Amino acid sequence: MEGTKKIRKSPKPNNEGENRTSRSNRADSFDSDYRIERRPTPRLPKRKNDVYVNQKTPFMGQFNKCKSLLNNEKEIIIHGLGAAVNTAVNLALQLKTFYSDTVTLEATTSTVDLIDDHHFSSGDYRAESRKNSAIHIKLAHVTASN
Repeated sequence: MEGTKKIRKSPKPNNEGENRTSRSNRADSFDSDYRIERRPTPRLPKRKNDVYVNQKTPFMGQFNKCKSLLNNEKEIIIHGLGAAVNTAVNLALQLKTFYSDTVTLEATTSTVDLIDDHHFSSGDYRAESRKNSAIHIKLAHVTASN
């Protein structure tokens, strides 16, 4: 039959002696009480010129916060993690356009280790580590040199 898709279902993980550390088991669990709790993201101590970007806060609110910080500080650092990397880059580029090249951009990327806690109705518990990309963009006022 042309045009039909085969749907492959994975079997439910076996509780007896099965190693639950593989990543594929995470999505295969049909346990109704199965839940994943994400631990808080590790952060460095926040300074007054640090801006942590997320996708929940309105873009213009983040833009205005960065503008007010740049008016009072020599430099600010915009941090973005995972899906917020694009938002952080967009924010930095919009600020550079707004200040018409009177600020410089310096971007560094990193990988952050995140931990998820998996809880099963049987009382089993498992911690799983995963990696996520991050970006740190430093915006600094250009100093006039003679």
